[in-house]
Amino acid sequence: MPPLKERHPLPVVGNASPPAWRSLESRRRQEASEPEAEFPPGAAQPPEGLSRRALLELAAFGAAASTAGCFRQPPEKVMPYSRQPPEVTPGVPLHYATGLTLDGHVRGLVVRSHEGRPTKVEGNAAHPESLGAAGLREQASLLGLYDPHRAKVVRHRGQPVSRDDLFARLRQLASRRDEGRGLRLLVEPTASPLWAHTWRRVLERFPHARVVPFSTTDTGASLEGARLAYGRPLATLPRFDTARAVLSLDDDFLSTLPGSLRAAREFSASREPSDMSRLWVVESHLSVTGAFSDHRLRERPTRLPQLARHLGAEVGRLLGREDLAGLAEGAMVIGESERRWVAAAAADLVARRSQALVVVGARQPAAVHALAHLLNEALGGRVSRVAQTLTPSPDPGALPALVEELLAGGVDTLLVTAWNPVYRAPADVPLAQALGRVEDSVYCTLHEDETSAACVWSVPSTHPYEHWEDGRAIDGTATILQPLIAPWLEAVVAPLELAAAFSGELADAPYQRLRALWREQGGEGREWEGWLAEGVIPGTRLPEVDARVDAAAVLAAVRALPPASDTGLELQFVTDARVHDGRFGANPWLQEMPDPITKMTWDNAALVSPATASRLGLERGARVRLEARGRAVEAPVLVLPGQADDTVTLPLGYGRTRGGPVAEGVGFDAYALRFQDAPWVLPGASLTRLEGHHDFALTQEHWRMEERPLALQTPRGVFAAHARTLLEGLQERKEHLYPPNPGQATPSHRWAMAIDLNRCTGCGACVVACQAENSIPSVGKEQVRRGREMHWLRIDRYFLGGEDDPGVITQPLMCVHCEYAPCEYVCPVAATVHSDEGLNQMVYNRCIGTRYCSNNCPYKVRRFNYLDYTGHDPLARMRRNPDVSVRSRGVMEKCTYCVQRIESARIRARVELRDIRPGEVVTACAQTCPTRAITFGDLDAPDSEVARLHDDARHYALLNNLGTRPRTVHLLRLKNPSEALS
Repeated sequence: MPPLKERHPLPVVGNASPPAWRSLESRRRQEASEPEAEFPPGAAQPPEGLSRRALLELAAFGAAASTAGCFRQPPEKVMPYSRQPPEVTPGVPLHYATGLTLDGHVRGLVVRSHEGRPTKVEGNAAHPESLGAAGLREQASLLGLYDPHRAKVVRHRGQPVSRDDLFARLRQLASRRDEGRGLRLLVEPTASPLWAHTWRRVLERFPHARVVPFSTTDTGASLEGARLAYGRPLATLPRFDTARAVLSLDDDFLSTLPGSLRAAREFSASREPSDMSRLWVVESHLSVTGAFSDHRLRERPTRLPQLARHLGAEVGRLLGREDLAGLAEGAMVIGESERRWVAAAAADLVARRSQALVVVGARQPAAVHALAHLLNEALGGRVSRVAQTLTPSPDPGALPALVEELLAGGVDTLLVTAWNPVYRAPADVPLAQALGRVEDSVYCTLHEDETSAACVWSVPSTHPYEHWEDGRAIDGTATILQPLIAPWLEAVVAPLELAAAFSGELADAPYQRLRALWREQGGEGREWEGWLAEGVIPGTRLPEVDARVDAAAVLAAVRALPPASDTGLELQFVTDARVHDGRFGANPWLQEMPDPITKMTWDNAALVSPATASRLGLERGARVRLEARGRAVEAPVLVLPGQADDTVTLPLGYGRTRGGPVAEGVGFDAYALRFQDAPWVLPGASLTRLEGHHDFALTQEHWRMEERPLALQTPRGVFAAHARTLLEGLQERKEHLYPPNPGQATPSHRWAMAIDLNRCTGCGACVVACQAENSIPSVGKEQVRRGREMHWLRIDRYFLGGEDDPGVITQPLMCVHCEYAPCEYVCPVAATVHSDEGLNQMVYNRCIGTRYCSNNCPYKVRRFNYLDYTGHDPLARMRRNPDVSVRSRGVMEKCTYCVQRIESARIRARVELRDIRPGEVVTACAQTCPTRAITFGDLDAPDSEVARLHDDARHYALLNNLGTRPRTVHLLRLKNPSEALS
């Protein structure tokens, strides 16, 4: 009799018999003698209300893949090679330069591939945006490539048809002779030259057709602000590395797309203790940038533009600019604390002059963006440049105009390549209803989602790593996006192929069209191969534009800003830090990635301040009904310190009804309250308390350090005067009772790590990079709620000071590889042992799951594999790192300092008859970190960076009083407060 599997009480819906396909899948598993995974590797806990049994069928990444034919043999006879290709060595990965387009711009990547299987994403050091770093979405993009829940077949009115049927219909539609009067294309804004070329060709053939760019993250305020200031839409490219005073008006530039990777790298470089910049932030919702700031002012959303007006007036007064100083007349009245804050910020900007920078977020109106251009020019304008923009200018009225055409019957053919516009459309724009009036609506998608159900044709799309394309970074640098693997689904179509059917270029392969386009730019022979190898095309960066601000136009627009709303609740919409606008909702790595601020997984919430929660009688998990303009949503409440009072922040991207079992039913749909004329802020909302309680899956319940020396920070001046006393007892080696470790007296290497809290923003890229590198499974919401998350690396977030306006500090923490590790002395089977090079190693084959080591670990960085999360699905095997052991249930897991990378470097060194070079081994977390907050290396290597940081005056050993002597040290964070507010 097989052993009973561990059971957990989960709600059961109904008692209906299982569907036929479920029984068929079960028989196939039995016939193949394939053990069924206890828990899926993708999304172990789906939306509430599904039984565990239903969970295994709907969310298991392998169940669907096993019958999807992902391992297809070519129809022709093939022969294995008798002579091994020179570039292929079994076990030795290859690396390919490519990129990923996010919000219209490309981030350069390098993808590691094992025998043709992409297994890890890294940043391209030669690319001006990524600079060798990769964010959490780029790291997680690999999981989407092997997603078994991707759309698999072409559908016409819901029924499967062949690709030939689709293209036969497309050719018929492309042979129209009405010059495109009934043809429309709903697309994502992109700076891709190939897409721009394709759209031009379509419009040349069909001059009455129209291309409609649609975005929910860029509503056009930034470019409209540039148009107000300069008379034309220009892109702003700030230089954070040379700025010494930065003022952010609701701009979360450290984590918001696009440009966040470069901004984080440059800004962290400006925080060196010897010459430290100062960051001022005004915002309504506590963001990653706000948490990192030196001075933060929380303000209601409708009051923020008026506060910017006071700031401009104060800067003008200090500069002697009467036109700017006059902005205070007729502006909103602000309180004394706000007045002091504005005066101090303006004084700091004026004192820095040419090293001062004002940036504005996408949620602010165009007049505030224009005011920032005017202030930057008045201050000297040396840390911000403007350049021509290559993305189509977003037109907020374009989608409503298209819907009117659809409802009027003026469109017979609609090609949709924008991601899920039905789900993202404003609440007052009936796109789903309008699509029913179109005779041929063709939608290309990775998953069958809400838009698929509304369109006549639903076409499965290739993944970005499966087709040829190109794109540009935010500064204009071009990149060729080359495919890394052939599509594992037969019916998929590249989105460009659908557009090519109307451009007259369908006969040419995508690669041929791309080569032909870039051949005109000199992309021949070795030049082309060099572009592919490097991942960038030299000489394509956009030149700076010499433009002057029209001060009169800007000041008139600022004075015309609407007054602030001082009554009722205000709703503020934000893109989610993980799933963005919802397009990554089917990715379990991102769903299970804790939010950098709330530490929430598999959910979103209505975020309110402690004062607002107290006034309305709300607590964490309370269910409420939010109403505005006759529409309503129900949502759970999370009380968040640092939130502006009388403001409810609603993260977008959740509440999906279609899109795969991972995305469906997670959280609530905030788009239902987002209107065309109020895409970011909606005043006048009401809130009603409902019955019931919602349980969140949070990875950190405690928000305080309770006076323990954990994540440390202090003002820069205080540290300079009291460095020794501040870290007294945290740097020297403590006495202990642990017996000495066996091992070599003179190890060949002493591996160690240093984490600089002065650089860490808590973005979470390192967490997903560790998960991808070490094949760490996702466990689902219910298991996270039980405290069984499997991440080897976590980022603790602590609040400092009062709840209303707290300070925030983040601290990455993984196994610190103690020289005297408490876990090693209690393991009864010696499964956790110490290496001669200082690594605390886990021998999985010995571990019997007593969990004594976890109980004895003071850092709580070990993870126990309660269930068989990995299973046996073939797609999971394709994406796993073959250099890492796949752990079964019942064993302890933890950070290994990426020992597989250490051993790989050791093998290379032995083959070449040398020692490992300094810097040759880089852990996954250190490699991907946008701010270079994590450093790994050999303490015995001369002049190594990690040795220097271990001797830095800011370093300290976590829980040093225990005498564990961790090989990972942290460096205290310095703040740079203004004396005017001290």
